Amino acid sequence: MRRPWQIAVTAVAGAALVAGVVAVSRPGSVVAPPTSAAESSTPAAPSAPPVVVKDCWVPAPEGNVSLTADEAEELTTVAATATRPDSREVRVRRAVDRLDLDITPEQATTLTGSLVGSRSTQRLTCSYARLDVEPEDAGPSGLTPRACRLRAAWTEVFGPLIAGGFARGGVTSGHVDSSSHYDGRAIDVFFRPLGDEEQRRRGRVFAQWLVAHAQEHHVLSVIFADQIWTSWASYAGWREYVHPSGNSSNPVLRHLDHVHVAVESGRRFRR
Repeated sequence: MRRPWQIAVTAVAGAALVAGVVAVSRPGSVVAPPTSAAESSTPAAPSAPPVVVKDCWVPAPEGNVSLTADEAEELTTVAATATRPDSREVRVRRAVDRLDLDITPEQATTLTGSLVGSRSTQRLTCSYARLDVEPEDAGPSGLTPRACRLRAAWTEVFGPLIAGGFARGGVTSGHVDSSSHYDGRAIDVFFRPLGDEEQRRRGRVFAQWLVAHAQEHHVLSVIFADQIWTSWASYAGWREYVHPSGNSSNPVLRHLDHVHVAVESGRRFRR
């Protein structure tokens, strides 16, 4: 299910012709330090520790916790189905431990807290290569086939969720200019009542599941509770979100009661 990709850069410097290759490959791979093409009798200096390249991570005071895309997908799905308050953290922590990640107990605690939607921890984020997709028109439901597939995928995991921002025949008002809602590419998933901490927690779990599965389902953007993740700047993780109107007091425009998710358009210069 993963999409392997590799970038190779070869540099030639002076007569020594020293080649250095930096490879970014399948998540979890190790980037080897460059080697010299020339033999030398001088003892080699100790090499730097290998750099492990992974797609996803959770910012943590003890050091960021890195995950492969497969690990992030698995763990966010476990968190989505761990609904019992008295056992959800235990269940997710067991899933973390089963993966035998190279992390400290403190990092495992931070990762578990993020996955279950704890208010005190940072959100899981992922950085993916943005893939080309074919343009699609909205179907009878008012959503594009890509948006429909994403909705079907999360329904299998979370069950039916209250959603809006689309309608049969499409929507033409109620959103900002050029909104992906008008193309049938965006859905608003509601976690109400506003201010209910359990609903806010569920929203965080859902938003992280979307980001973990973003490449598989061609997710363009996710917005929830003053933060945004986008495919075109996924390397930056979650960022502060301010509505295009500049309004910072309206809870709906701040997306405090719903998660906005949009899929890719497949059209040039169209987000």
